[in-house]
Amino acid sequence: MKKCGSSAPALQRGLNVLELLAEQESEMGLKTISERLNIPVPSLWRIMGVLKENGYVILDPEKKTYRPGFKFLYLGNLVLNTMGFRSQARKYLKQLVDRTGETAELSARVKDQLILIEQVEGPDAVRLFSRVGSAYPYFHATAPGKVYLAHLEPEKRKSVMKRMGLPKITVQTIVSLDVLENELKEVLKLGFAFDREEMRSGVCRIAAPVYNHTGKVAACLGIAAPAFRIHEEDYLRLGNMVKKASLELSAELREKKTTDWLPPEIFQ
Repeated sequence: MKKCGSSAPALQRGLNVLELLAEQESEMGLKTISERLNIPVPSLWRIMGVLKENGYVILDPEKKTYRPGFKFLYLGNLVLNTMGFRSQARKYLKQLVDRTGETAELSARVKDQLILIEQVEGPDAVRLFSRVGSAYPYFHATAPGKVYLAHLEPEKRKSVMKRMGLPKITVQTIVSLDVLENELKEVLKLGFAFDREEMRSGVCRIAAPVYNHTGKVAACLGIAAPAFRIHEEDYLRLGNMVKKASLELSAELREKKTTDWLPPEIFQ
């Protein structure tokens, strides 16, 4: 969360409020928000009034607490629906669900985070679900993140990992740069990446790169499944299925020269 040192302090304060509310599992009162963000109550009251009037926050009149409003769903869908790339990818996500029986995901890098931008749920009674728009900040602990890291130049990758670190998220998370480097070599060799409960206990992911017509990684196509359904001997078979779908989507992007999802330079 940024400090209010910008040239538009009221706007920055409003953004800080929205980020704070989005991070909380429960609603927050005016006094709590004021204390957390060090914003005087009179100023905060005016900010909350504007946010409420425009649908960005919802006020519970009885409890006098605030929560994020539905305007974010509207704006988020507007952004996602402007990506022709998203609609192009959906048929390949459905194919992956049909072929693997698992939930299929499309994720992309936005600055230093991975964002889930589309998903098709698997048919099994026990299946995984993540909200579209969810962010995954740890690249070393998830299959799509490893795909992006594998496509960096070695020196750039070392610089990025030094800045981002290798925090231990689960008991399976890779925390050694040497071990990670060896795995990233395999990612380039195989054409897909996987993680075994490294980001979330009980969850495995397999992902492969989708390239745009310039040859850069535009996104990652993959599957997510409960760990008990994917065993070590399944990774190669499922990984090749994911890679096949990602290569087909990449070929379509090259043919159509899709330009509405061109990523900025990786990890600026």
